[in-house]
Amino acid sequence: MRRGTAMHGPGFVATPRFADSLATANRSFALVHSGSAGGAYLLDPRAKANGSFILSLSGRDATETPEAWDRVVARLGPPPAGAPDKIPLVEYAARAMAEVVLPELQPDVALLWLTEPDWSFHYRGMDAPETREAIRAADQAFGGVLEAALRLPEAERMAVIAMSDHGHVGTTERCDLVAELASLDVAAVLDRPGADVSVAAGTMCWLWPREPDAGRLGRLAAALQERPWCGALLAAGGDGVEGPFPGTFDLALVNADHARAAPLLLQMRGGPENDPYGLPGWSPIVGKDFPPGGGMHGGLHRREMGNLMALSVPGVPPGDDASPVGLVDVTPTLLSLLRVAPLAPLPGQPLWAAPREARVLTTGRGDYRQYLAVAGEGRGSIVRDGGRL
Repeated sequence: MRRGTAMHGPGFVATPRFADSLATANRSFALVHSGSAGGAYLLDPRAKANGSFILSLSGRDATETPEAWDRVVARLGPPPAGAPDKIPLVEYAARAMAEVVLPELQPDVALLWLTEPDWSFHYRGMDAPETREAIRAADQAFGGVLEAALRLPEAERMAVIAMSDHGHVGTTERCDLVAELASLDVAAVLDRPGADVSVAAGTMCWLWPREPDAGRLGRLAAALQERPWCGALLAAGGDGVEGPFPGTFDLALVNADHARAAPLLLQMRGGPENDPYGLPGWSPIVGKDFPPGGGMHGGLHRREMGNLMALSVPGVPPGDDASPVGLVDVTPTLLSLLRVAPLAPLPGQPLWAAPREARVLTTGRGDYRQYLAVAGEGRGSIVRDGGRL
């Protein structure tokens, strides 16, 4: 991320971040992140200028504010290393938040990012005994932080949001997409530049051609639609709904039409039937080193798109709300609670805004048909799921 910013300038992460709005309003932000260094960076790329407290457990060199690392390590010792799972990191992150950040800094906004149970879903399996243990550890970590937060002054005015950034679908067989593309006279490689097409692997695969050629890309889209493993297929450059090639959707429908995005997005065709652990939903996977039954996200399967969001806000009565909401609604909700104006128009809306209208779109070519279930319009729309019919 730093190399990208150095190469492309400030526009590499062009969208103003939540932390930028907080800093402009003289509000403080603290993050303890037990996941990837890049994930921590993206939450506040301008942490030093913003005066934020950012701690990435990926290491001091991976932390945008290394003084935060020094402060926590001086109190708790270094983060655990070499464990066979991520539970020790989760426990350390919770201690850093509960014992250092909250009582000593008392930030206006504190964010704790726990890498479990995501890591165990991937590498142990969707319902493996180790995964259940990781879920218990994450629950205990969150409980300890919440207890510490409730001891702060004016805790009765505190809002708490617990959420996941995605769901998971259980994976089954591997699809050798490189071989499948070779049968179509397309030379492909996974997760690196080169050949005719570079493929970002997973349950949903981005396809970057080495040279832009709309005619060849259209022929490739048509050939993919003939394959039984082809799920949803989206392409850049359509009319906002239909893609530029027959039977495709426009990438704009899933808010993925960035200038640096690949022109073709291919979903592996899964289904609602049980995965190897007996949980509903399954998908093939391209690449990756997960065991059979390991979870994956990044695609349009309903199990990937269904994430948790729960909140406690003073003055808001408890209950359930089935209205479609999404991650884009978190920042507008928090800024509204803090009475902080965003630095730029936001795609989402506060969670108590009027519900979005749900709709199901379909398109196809010949025997190939696909659908996308969305709610709302434009950049603020929520993608609920999609796939082949």
